[in-house]
Amino acid sequence: MASREVPGRLSWVHLRIKCSCALIMLCFSASARAGVPLVDASELVQMSLDDLLRVEVQSASRYAQPLADSPASVTVIDQEELRRQSYRNLAEALSSMPGVYVSNDRNYSYLGVRGFNRPGDYNSRILLLTDGARRNDPLYDQAHIGNESPIEIDWVKRLEFVSGPASAVYGANALFGIANAVMLDGGDVNGTRLSVDAGSGRSRRLGLVAGQRVDSEHDWFVGLAAYDARGRDLYFGEFDDGTHDGWARGLDGEQYQKAYGKLRLGNWRLTANLSSRDKNLPNAPFQTAFGEPGTRTLDQHALIELAYDSLLANDWQQQFRLFSGAYRYDGDYRYAGSLDNRDQGRANWVGSDYRLTVTTLPAHKLVLGIETQWNTQLAQRNFDLSPATTYLDSHRPSQTYGVFLQDEWRLSAQWLLNLGWRYDKHSDFSAIASPRAALIYQPTQDLTLKAMAGSAYRAPNAYERFYDDGGVLQKANPALLPERIRSTELAADFRLGQGGRFGVSVYSNKMRDMIDQVLDPADGLSVFSNQSEVQARGIELNAEKRWTNGYRLRGSISRQRSRMADGSELGNSPHLLGKLIFGLPLTAGWSAAGEWQGMSDRRSLTARVPGFGVLNLALTSARLAGMGEFTLGLYNLGNRRYSDPTSSAFAQDALIQDGRQLRLRWTLSL
Repeated sequence: MASREVPGRLSWVHLRIKCSCALIMLCFSASARAGVPLVDASELVQMSLDDLLRVEVQSASRYAQPLADSPASVTVIDQEELRRQSYRNLAEALSSMPGVYVSNDRNYSYLGVRGFNRPGDYNSRILLLTDGARRNDPLYDQAHIGNESPIEIDWVKRLEFVSGPASAVYGANALFGIANAVMLDGGDVNGTRLSVDAGSGRSRRLGLVAGQRVDSEHDWFVGLAAYDARGRDLYFGEFDDGTHDGWARGLDGEQYQKAYGKLRLGNWRLTANLSSRDKNLPNAPFQTAFGEPGTRTLDQHALIELAYDSLLANDWQQQFRLFSGAYRYDGDYRYAGSLDNRDQGRANWVGSDYRLTVTTLPAHKLVLGIETQWNTQLAQRNFDLSPATTYLDSHRPSQTYGVFLQDEWRLSAQWLLNLGWRYDKHSDFSAIASPRAALIYQPTQDLTLKAMAGSAYRAPNAYERFYDDGGVLQKANPALLPERIRSTELAADFRLGQGGRFGVSVYSNKMRDMIDQVLDPADGLSVFSNQSEVQARGIELNAEKRWTNGYRLRGSISRQRSRMADGSELGNSPHLLGKLIFGLPLTAGWSAAGEWQGMSDRRSLTARVPGFGVLNLALTSARLAGMGEFTLGLYNLGNRRYSDPTSSAFAQDALIQDGRQLRLRWTLSL
């Protein structure tokens, strides 16, 4: 049986209807209003590094602040770089950041941060945000970042990644980092853009973005995307056994449809998002039949959010949000003998939050907030279709609430102290307090020094606690405890001449009660259990240089080591990561961009997976009059053969990743 993952379809349909209505409202608003031009977001290309270093980030403290004042190490990729590098999803963009790496099992993309990436944990220790709104579902705690993500990279104006714990302001899941996608507004588009893609694996994609800033009070944006790919024929040596020849032919297909809309009316903002991704699985997970069609997963997301932001009479700022979300998972698994098993997960939630920012106190910026979320449905079901046999039918609703306080205290012109504290209560667990402190020293405009310490937590989710497939592969463990992490970090950032910078960060992370999936020797079943302490230490070096003629270069080197309490090395944890990202103008308005990423070897379940290095290139044409713009993306240009470690769900110890791929994109402004 599949060891992941109910009824509840009605509530899912209701939320889809609500989100669809919200998107229709946005489209009607678009057609009803005339536009007023706004400065295009591509003006970032003309900004110097000095200007970009002063760009405000939103995710570190839940309000806009300069990079130098943020109480964490933050990396930002602007819209121009996202476009020029021809990233295909969030995972590819995030993998270019210091200390971050991505692995893939041909179903989901998994984000590793500072040496920690447990295969099969569904990114539960990373918090994914869009415009500051939580996107992790409450059933599996997933942060979807690949093609399965609810949003498209084309809709992102700026991608921020905050390294380190941030439960002091965000609560659960923010253990190793926060990925915040700042979404496009209508004023960033001021028109309509159509994009058409074709690429390897018989892939094709159609995308549309439209938006307009009508005036200072009104702005709308809509994004639509549809994708389909047959995938490649893949060879798995583990199944070349005389019965099979090891080839999975026509079994790697994928398709998705996504919609996103945002409408701003004065102080009000309405956001809605719908997505559905269907993926065929070619590598026979969970002991399914190899080489046979029918093993697939379906992931669907929906979110609708209403937000209000205003200044009070005393210049205090208040913000509140109301939101409703849903996630649906269906896994169909084909076993030998034409036995079909279905795995289902359903999650529905509603919630609200309120924040008050006080700026009238001398030298202080104080933020107070309260959040609550009701997980009205957390349901899991596992059953055979024929003969009909039910192994799991679980429904465990829950509720969470949290209060937090943060004080940004300007001690002097050179010294800044940021203190944060949050109190969270989950209906099934004792309350947890999460503190954070950062002392920032800026002796000159060219040097910033930071000392940071904090803790974060994650409560075990319903899947980890209650999933049981009837004693076939996995059993439940309701007694799981929350896991905690304590982190300390020292960071320095140096400005080097005109347009250059260099940064260094040294960190130590200690996790206790880590939740990990292990085999119980008593019965041979997989079970989630709390492990002993895990420690990760490392150093990150990063640098960036921009030239006035359009050349740009950034890179990083990370060295890390993660150990269990018994001294054993943590799996899927490379000691070394290297990144080099570049862009350069060519003649007649054409440009080129690329990146090289390297990783040392990693421990898998039974052996070691060799290290590798891959090179990606993108060539973008000038905007041709009436013909739009063309971009050719070449991925793994050297056709390097490399693998990622797997979880216990697979017969393979490591899975081969894609070789050379290409994508041709045509973009036309309408």
